[in-house]
Amino acid sequence: MEQTTLKIDGMSCGGCVHRVSNVLKSLPGVEVDEVIVGRATVMLDPAVASPDQVIRALAAVGYRARQE
Repeated sequence: MEQTTLKIDGMSCGGCVHRVSNVLKSLPGVEVDEVIVGRATVMLDPAVASPDQVIRALAAVGYRARQE
């Protein structure tokens, strides 16, 4: 597992934190460490998930993310 921190634009409230958390938890190979407004820290299984896949999943629900 590899730790990755993402900066996430477009988050402004607890509802956003909940939505981002749910998206991240639904992805295979992703374990959520922490989600706060504007940032998420996750553990990725590199055999299953990549940072680009996580970024695309967040974009699909309206959030622009990038690795820190």
